[in-house]
Formats: sequence, C-alpha cells, structure tokens
Amino acid sequence: MKSRSSCYSILLNKNGIAVSTFKRLTNRDMGHTETNTNRDLAILLLFFLTGLTGLAYELVWIRLLILVFGSTQFAFTTVLTTFMAGLALGSLIFGRLVDRHDNPLKLYGILELALGAYCLASPLVFEAVRYIYLNVIGPSETGAGFNGVQFGLAFIALIVPTTLMGGTLPIIVKYLTKRQKTVGFNTALAYSVNTIGAVVGCLITGLATLYLFGVKSTLYGAGLIDIAIGIVLIGILSVGAGGYKSSKERTEEEPCAISKTGDGRALISRSALFIIISIFAISGFCSLVYEVLWTRVLSLIIGSSVYAFTIMLATFLLGIGLGSIIFAPFIDRCKKPVFWFAVLEAVIGLSSLGAIFFYKELPFIFYEINAKYSENFALFLTIEFFFCAALMIIPTLSMGAIFPLVGKIYARGGSSVGRTIGDVYFFNTAGAIFGAFLGGFVLMPILGVQKAVILTAAINIAAAVILVFVSSTGVVRKAASSVLFIALFIALTVSLPNWDRMIMTLGLYSNVVGTENIKKVAEGNTGDHLAYYKEGVNAIITVRKSGPGGMDITYQANGKQEARARGPRPAEAWSLLGHIPVLMMKEPPQNALLVGLGSGITLGALTRYPFKSIDAVELEPAVVVAASYFYESNNDALEDKRVKLHLADGRNFLFTTKKKYDVIVSAVSDPWISGVSNLFTYEYFTRMSEQLNEGGTTALWFQNYRIRPAELKIGLKTFATVFPYVSIYFHYTNTTDLIVIGSNEPHAFDMGTLDKYFRIDEVRDDLRRIDITGPLDLLDLFLIGDKDLRAYMGDAIINTDERPFLEFALPKLLYMDPARAINNVQEIIGLTTEVLAPVTFPERWTARDRARFYFELGKKYANSSFRLRQAVKLFEKALIEDPAHKAAREHLKMLKRELGLKDA
Repeated sequence: MKSRSSCYSILLNKNGIAVSTFKRLTNRDMGHTETNTNRDLAILLLFFLTGLTGLAYELVWIRLLILVFGSTQFAFTTVLTTFMAGLALGSLIFGRLVDRHDNPLKLYGILELALGAYCLASPLVFEAVRYIYLNVIGPSETGAGFNGVQFGLAFIALIVPTTLMGGTLPIIVKYLTKRQKTVGFNTALAYSVNTIGAVVGCLITGLATLYLFGVKSTLYGAGLIDIAIGIVLIGILSVGAGGYKSSKERTEEEPCAISKTGDGRALISRSALFIIISIFAISGFCSLVYEVLWTRVLSLIIGSSVYAFTIMLATFLLGIGLGSIIFAPFIDRCKKPVFWFAVLEAVIGLSSLGAIFFYKELPFIFYEINAKYSENFALFLTIEFFFCAALMIIPTLSMGAIFPLVGKIYARGGSSVGRTIGDVYFFNTAGAIFGAFLGGFVLMPILGVQKAVILTAAINIAAAVILVFVSSTGVVRKAASSVLFIALFIALTVSLPNWDRMIMTLGLYSNVVGTENIKKVAEGNTGDHLAYYKEGVNAIITVRKSGPGGMDITYQANGKQEARARGPRPAEAWSLLGHIPVLMMKEPPQNALLVGLGSGITLGALTRYPFKSIDAVELEPAVVVAASYFYESNNDALEDKRVKLHLADGRNFLFTTKKKYDVIVSAVSDPWISGVSNLFTYEYFTRMSEQLNEGGTTALWFQNYRIRPAELKIGLKTFATVFPYVSIYFHYTNTTDLIVIGSNEPHAFDMGTLDKYFRIDEVRDDLRRIDITGPLDLLDLFLIGDKDLRAYMGDAIINTDERPFLEFALPKLLYMDPARAINNVQEIIGLTTEVLAPVTFPERWTARDRARFYFELGKKYANSSFRLRQAVKLFEKALIEDPAHKAAREHLKMLKRELGLKDA
C-alpha cells in the first residue's frame, strides 16, 4: 500500500538510547548543532503525525467513494489507483520544486496547510462527486467492471490532496540531507518514520475513531492536525532553517563527490541507472501483487471484517517501516548497493515462496487461537497481528530496506536530493499501481493465489539476477549469486505442497466445526467434496456436496457458509425471504428487485409468482455459476426469461436505477462483513423505500446468530426508522435468521388472497418443501409486529454511513455461542402483546369463521413451548368471536392448567 508511509517511533523517546544514537549520527554525518538536532527530532515527530493523518485520509476517502461507486474490487482498485497516482505525481513535482526552494520546511508547512484545508472541505467535494455520479451515470448499467466515470470522478476528488501528500517525502529527505553522502540514511529514516506513523494511523482509524467518532469526524480531526502541523512548521520550525543553495548553484559550486560506484572505480552509467529504476518499479509492482494475494489468503483464515483488513494492512506497513529503519545504519556504508538490492529482491521472492509451505496449517493455527483467546478481543487482535506478521514479515522487511537503498543508488548518478527521491518514489508507486490492478484482476482470477505467488516470486528472482549483472561485484560472485538465486527458486517451487482447496476454504473463522470434525479434516477425511471452486475477483466461491448421493449442498464465500439445501429442499429462511413479501400484497405485483443472488433460492421463490420482470443483482460472477448447482432447490431460476441478471454492486445499482419496484428483497450476507455492511445502513434502507411503488413491500434478511440484543436492536431500529410499518418472521426449525418486512403503507396478509396464492400449484409446491402447507403454517412464522417492535427497540442508536456501528460491533461477537439466537427469539416473544401477524379477513367471513381461524392458529402455536402464552391469547380471541366454541374453551383450560394460570 503506497501511502505516506513510515515512523520511527522509538526516536520520540527523548530519554531513550535511540535518540542519543540519532544525535551521534546526525552530529557526525551532518554536522548539526544541538539546536538543529532538536529541530530534526521535532520534524520527524511531525512527519510521523503526517503519516498517521495520511493513512486516516486514505481509509476515510476510500470508504466515502466506495459508498458512491459500490464495493466491487474494480471500484476499490479504481479509488486506490487514483490515490497512488496522486502520490506519484506529487513526488515528481515537489521533488523538483524543493531543489529550487531555499527553505524546505516552509514548503512542507505550506503543503500541510493546504492539505488540512482541503480535508476539512472534502466532505463537500465528495458530496459533489456523489451528486454528479448519480446524475451522470447510466441507470444501473455500470456492472462490476472498470468504469471510466468512476475513475474520472475519483481522480478529480483525490488528485489535489494526494499530490500534496506525495510531495512531503522528498521535501523531508531534502531537509535532512545536508550533504549527499547521507542520502541513504536520511531516506531510510524519513521513510520509516512516516510509514510507522501510517501504521498507527491505520490502527487508530480502523480500530477506533471510525467507530467511536464517525467517518467525517475522523476526517476533520486529521485535517486539523495537518493544519496545526503547517502552522508550527511555518511559524516556528522554518525560521532560521533556510539558506539552502539551489540545485543549479550546488551543481556549479560543489561537484558531486559520490557519483561513482561503491568501490569508487566508475560512474554508474545512464543505462545502468535506467535498469535499476525500472527494476525498482517492477519491485513496487510485485509488492502490491503480494499485498493483494496475502489479503486473499488471510481473508480465508481470519475473515473479512473491518478489523481483519485493518490488521492485514497495518502488518504490511509495519514490516516496510521496520525494514527501512533497520537497514538505515548500513545504507551509506554499503559498498555494493546494487548487489544488495539484488539480494533483497531475491529474499522477497524466496521468502514469499517459502510461506506457501505453511498455508495449509494456517486455518488450524487460527482455530486454536480462536478457542483460547477470542473472548478477550484486544488480546485476540494482538495475536492476530502477529499471526499476519508471520506470513509477511520477512518479505516486507526487505521491501522497506529497498526504498532508501535505491534512493542512495540513484543519487550516485549526480541528481539533486529532492529530484532523486521524487523520481524513486514516482517509479515505485507507478509500479505499485499496476500491481494493484493486475494482481486482483488478472493474476489471481486466472492463475489462482498460489500460482500467482510463484509467478511474482519468479519476477523477483529475474530482477535479482539482472541487478547482479548490473552491479560492480566480481564476475565469480555474479555467476555464483545468480545460480544460487535460481537454484533456490527452482528447489522451492518443485517442492511446494499443492494449494489445498478443501482446507483453505473451511472458513473456521465463522463456520461452526466441532473438534472431532477438525481432526477429520486435518487427516483429509472431510466427508464432502468440492463440486465447484473459483478464485473470483471479489471472493473465492465454493460449492460443497456431502451426504448420500451428494444431496446436501452448501455454498461458501471466502469459506463462510452462505446457504444450504438438501436436494430439492431449500434453506428455509432464504426461501421465505422471497415468498413473504409477495404473499403480503393484495394486488398482483408486476416487478421485483433482488439484491444478492447467492444460492438463487430467494430468486427461485420469486419466480413462482406472476411477475412480469425480476431484476437480480450480484457482485461476484462466480456466484452465478455456484447458484446453478442449486437448480433443484432454486427452481432453475436463472433460466427464467423474466429474470434479468446484473453483475454489479447492489447498493450502487439501487442508487443509480431510476426504476421503481413493487417488491424489493435484500438477500445479502452478514452486516459484519466489510462492503456488505454498507447494505445495512439508514441511507441504504432509505433508498429502498424511495424505489418502492405505492403499496410495495421490502424484505430484509438479518442475522440472529452471534448477536446480542443491543446490536440486534440497532439493526432493526435502523430499518424501522425508515419504514413506518414493519413485521418480522422466522422459521420454527431455523431460528437463526430473521425475515424483516417493511413498507411505506400498512401491510398485512389478506386471508382471501392467501387462499388464492395457495391454490397456485407452483407457489403451493414450493412452500411445501419447507413445511408450509397452508396459510396457518405461514402465520405461525410470525415473530413480532410493528407496535411491539418499536417498544422492544427503545432508544437504540441507528446504523448509518457516518456511524457504521454494526460493521464494528458485530465482528467482536463472531466467536460467541450461536445458540444465543434462541434466547433472542424467546426474549422478543416474551414481550409481545400482538400475538398475530397483521392480517385482514374477507368481508364474507363471519364471527364463526374468525373464531375457527384463531382456534386453528392457536393449536399451531401450542405445538411450540415458547408460544404457549400466545396460544392462550388466540384461544381467548376465538371465544370472544364465538363464546360457544367448545374446543377453544377446552384447549384454553388445559393450556392454562399447564401454565399454572387461573381460569378466566
């Protein structure tokens, strides 16, 4: 991740050994006075802070633009690419500008003031981007691929601040480098300080401020810090820090004394410099490819929550920052820097290859970590941090060491310091841009993770061999080193274990797997097999089959189980999610929108009704293939001519479409998953409401497992704040999933219309597969109505784009007992006063008809122990309608006796 990276935090301890060491180094190598040394420490502290704010900006801006463009990998990479393009451009521009400026600190202060001011105004900029995008883009036909409008708008929004950010590193190195012989040390020092600042910014933003203070507040806080830094730089630190000679004057007066190779024999030729800087760009390419691939691997192991991604990014940056500072004392004394550049490239490739040997063990190691430490979330995250570091620490340390080393090498060509560092940063970042794009969209989908790692490592080794021959080392060492690098690469590659698809997609971070099953899996006795496996652009999608004849079928995304079916019997909740909102409608609906295809079960339920058109939106193309394996349980829905499939982000589709619908169903996964979490906010639900036709209904799948009442209330309160009429249902054999129905006008089951629907063969047969044989079975699924729901939610907070509470709260509960879902249902039912789903009766129904209805439904309720008191109320309602109903009276007496209640 190329951001304003690095921090050497131990330098900030004024009583520490590191500070005294730094003073000795600076006094010896740069001839600083004690005042200048203190000034340098202050500058490093400020540069640490700008690294912190820079990463905060990056995380916030990406989040804001993803809310507009959608969470597709293309949209994310588009934003990241424009971000890095600005950094590269800034390094190029200000690297040259600082060499003509006599006071680098003043220039640094001006940049920070401008950056802080822009950031304070950036919410307005992003709101303008949102307005333009929603009014310029075509109606929901953006798809999940590259979008030129998105790229252009992201470029406009980010190019100014990122260019300012990219200019700071060459400016600081220019200030610290009083004589060019310390270019390497000062580049390492500055790069490290800024990068470790970025690590801290990543952790603070990703783990705390976004959750505690909100998105815009985080942005405003970072902007104010940069403005304060600018004021301190211009008003205090830059005073007396001028007097620098321009690059032209310095070239005329001070011939470059270090333009020779390490052994002092010859200048580095222009062709050699070109090769070195080109390979550094390739190195940047490889670094971002590795980041993309490691993120995919770790997502399979530790999940896709905001905390998981924060830990992954922070670990990657920390390795780079530490690598730079660890290598710093040796850079300027390094006699053969090009050769060491080659060695570091080889280490990156070989260590990345070597990590593959441990991939298969990672799920089981993380499973043990879960079992021991998940109850202490802070400790769990700390261990998770070291877990990620074990995978990437050696290659990232090497990546961090390369940047200042190349800065030193390139400076040997006689370039001025600012321009040198600017050029080096530009080429490395340019390579990283291509790495982010090709890694995610070409190498991983085509080759798969493991083969992509092997190919990238091969590029590192090829780069190392080329550098060896460009270096000034002896012929024997060149030959020996090249042979060694290639031999080690071949030896590692041929001995690598195969990528174990079954083990890597177990999803132990989320799926409930018993200890005995873990042992069987480790031994290769899984009892199931992979019917489908695809490393897609957005996720790894798998379909597993097990049981007699492969009847049991499940679909997983990044290992997490999303849906299941047993032959033609679909998952109850996903089927009901398609049925209930339609059965609520008195008039036949004309069109429907389904957000989230998944297994296709919900879509299959919708196709049972006489819609004229059904739009289905799915983010990942591999999911479409996975859904075809559920053809028995999803009624082969994708072959229905009324269905139009859109490969796009669901939120993006809904916000850009001009079309309105009678039924809108949101059938997406859990709100703790980053990206998916954006489909559980107040803003998303508001858009659902806006796109409903009059009299239309919406249905929302909401998790009821591994969630406490507090978080459950937040999710339901957010939905109910948008929709004035809400009711909730659950399947009595599957209490972990809730079907939440919302509408802008009162909704109810009309008993006459229900009878008509149940006389439609396709509807009746589909519902029978999940044990719904008639209207009473359907009403038996009722959990809570609008009045009781609002009492239950109380003063719960609302989940918004600005304050995404669920995205941050739910991952902390990921390892709690799933049985908590039953407690939630019992708690809700225990406080209900409305014992019956909203219903209306045909005018022809008499009091006896209504009494019979209440009595029959009461018997249904009486079959469930947690509904006994509700059954009592239904029998009482039957007797109110028909006091002569003997069966109702007898059941009432018997049930009251069982519950220890007094007779009426």
